[in-house]
Amino acid sequence: MCRRCRLFSAAKEVVPRRSIQEVDVAAAAAAGQQDAVGALDVAGELGLGDAPADHTVVGLVALADPATIHRSVDEVGPDDHAAFPLLNNVSGKHIWTADNRGRTLAGVRGIRGSITWVAAIVVVACQPTVSPLPSFAPPASTATAAESADPTATPRPTPTPAPEPLWEDVTEAAIGQTAEWTNKVEIADLDGDELPDLLFANGGLYEEPGSPEPARVFRNLGTGRFEEATETIFGDERFLSRAIKVGDLDADGDPDILVTGTFQTSTRLFLGDGSGAFTTAPDQVPAEPLSIGDVEFGDVDADGDLDLMLAEWGAGSPMANAGGRTRLWLNDGAGRFADATDAAMPDVLVRFSWELELLDVDGDWDLDAVISCKQCAGSFLFENDGAGAFTDVTAGRLPQFPNNYEFEAMDVDGDADLDLVTINDGTEPPASEHLFLNDGAGSFSDATPVQWPVTSNPGFDDNNVAFLDVESDGDADFVIGSLDGPDRLLVNDGTGSFTMQEGIIDTDEASGGTLAIAVADLDLDGRLDLVEGQGEVPGHENERVYLGTRIGQDTAPPSVTVADPLATEGGGVVLRARIHDRISPARPIQLQRVIVRSPDGDGVPMTWYGEYLWQVRLDPASPGTWAVCAADASGNETCADAVING
Repeated sequence: MCRRCRLFSAAKEVVPRRSIQEVDVAAAAAAGQQDAVGALDVAGELGLGDAPADHTVVGLVALADPATIHRSVDEVGPDDHAAFPLLNNVSGKHIWTADNRGRTLAGVRGIRGSITWVAAIVVVACQPTVSPLPSFAPPASTATAAESADPTATPRPTPTPAPEPLWEDVTEAAIGQTAEWTNKVEIADLDGDELPDLLFANGGLYEEPGSPEPARVFRNLGTGRFEEATETIFGDERFLSRAIKVGDLDADGDPDILVTGTFQTSTRLFLGDGSGAFTTAPDQVPAEPLSIGDVEFGDVDADGDLDLMLAEWGAGSPMANAGGRTRLWLNDGAGRFADATDAAMPDVLVRFSWELELLDVDGDWDLDAVISCKQCAGSFLFENDGAGAFTDVTAGRLPQFPNNYEFEAMDVDGDADLDLVTINDGTEPPASEHLFLNDGAGSFSDATPVQWPVTSNPGFDDNNVAFLDVESDGDADFVIGSLDGPDRLLVNDGTGSFTMQEGIIDTDEASGGTLAIAVADLDLDGRLDLVEGQGEVPGHENERVYLGTRIGQDTAPPSVTVADPLATEGGGVVLRARIHDRISPARPIQLQRVIVRSPDGDGVPMTWYGEYLWQVRLDPASPGTWAVCAADASGNETCADAVING
């Protein structure tokens, strides 16, 4: 049965923000006539009116192309909503959205600011000759609703299914039920038992604070099961946190924990004693209330300790404010940090950043930075002068796309420099991801069309990337965590070209809100496991633990690339190397040992200083051929020569 429907409102281009959820949908649907239409003031940017009194507001229509705004919808019925590709049904407090690829977004809270390609919003009003349209999701079919209505629409690619799921869902047995909005996952050995423990950064909603929540911690019992240690470590502390990191910040050999704050709250430092006990150190980090989307550790000023760089988005709503300046806190060597932002960082405002990475982009063995930006025309590349002062060199060196959620760095093509994978920064629907290849001198080019084609790059509301070598063949693959699509695997052919595999996880209930994903061998069986942080989508707040029961054991040794020895005053030498097991981000638990062996066979441990970079100062240094050696968590070892001249 059909009804007569009409569109109201002239074309008006807007970029809807997440505040679309503020529309009083229930009131509009209940009133059902002209006054209700006027009440649908989406994000304060589009006032709608002119609907005659004998029509009922039944939906919103989101259009990717404003030129299609006057397309006829004369015959729209409850069973043939595909007649208009982007019909959003209004029912109670939900707006069920079929986007131009037929995906169903969740209710009001699931409509994300990332849908920046929507160019106009109008009202569909129908004569009340039949009952209002029921709530619906787009029907399951081989063609999406959008494709049925628009034969020119780009079809969603058909992924290569995994021969069988590679990971098994063991969440219930491993950590049980959790209930927070989790933005980041950290994996570290907190108590010195050589077992990977789990930490989750919790609290804070999308663009508003919400209620503070505990940052959960789970200690590994060694059997693939965990016991919660949240109160033992943090007591009754509650946070609004987007990031949690573990590292030795006070140079005492023990792990420390940093929990960042958002929505103008303070970052917290907890110093560890090596046994799993932690003490808060409020006076050792700047107390200024900030909104931190991410933090990275690294020795940016080459003084031998770990400094902090923080992605800050500024006060107020990150979807509406002017942004924030990327912060730099320098370590005094004992875990006390001073704010060096004004002297050392570019005076650039970044609007809503969830991610930054410290990495050497130009082969000079110091730490540069890439900073993602959701609300900017593109993201940022800051170059380090070697002493910890950074310059914005984005122009001409980093491809520009808005809405970037993530950078993840890895050498994907085997040329010994670090390339970048980005997430959710496509400018046209579908909002796909990108692969940027490094030329070795710190300039990146977009290799996506050739090496990560649309057949393997469908574009969902994805959030996070983690590299791993799933086939143990010596190249870096990666997994993607998705909010509204399947978590999936991208397999590298060895040249940096990727093929997608879905169906990689054996679970009774697919995750529906993945915001973070991390990789480690949790049960020490030589196989890599996955941990996911969940949130944002109602009903999908429980974290996930997946054991790699059907992937092969790790047999590939780490990658070791050695820099030319650097002479120092007094006859000493600094040896540096990039060392990783094709897993990101770098974590101490990934490697059993990293040493240099002298010509006489003596071993000297190296120290991690950020990214995948390790160094050691030899003073004095015996001339001859030294060996930089690394063994991964499975015991696979490799060495590379470093020749020190007399």
